[in-house]
Amino acid sequence: MRCLRFGLVLLAAGCSGYWGRRPVDQPTPVERHDPVWIWSGGEVTKWHAVVITQDSVSGIPYQMTVHCYSCRRSVPRTRVDSMKLGYRTLPENVTIVVGAATAAILVEAAVCSLLGARNDC
Repeated sequence: MRCLRFGLVLLAAGCSGYWGRRPVDQPTPVERHDPVWIWSGGEVTKWHAVVITQDSVSGIPYQMTVHCYSCRRSVPRTRVDSMKLGYRTLPENVTIVVGAATAAILVEAAVCSLLGARNDC
């Protein structure tokens, strides 16, 4: 029974971090921390803190902090082939709770194996 619980928790934790993508159509409000993939001239870049206007798309490269205002880049809309907005399929707090439950089960299994109590745990 414990193995079944453990397997279900691991399965839920593994599936909870999936990022989906959907096309960005104007006007689309974009949250600061949401990633946006931008295809332009055969290349793809990943930005956050994206602002979409009639004329351009601007944002900060994803590996930089959203507070790096000098890192902001801009591309004219005429050069953008397509854009996709990343989104989480589950809220972040669900991922944290499932991760904590997984950690608790792993700790329980480790303690039980160290104590050698096979039927009490």
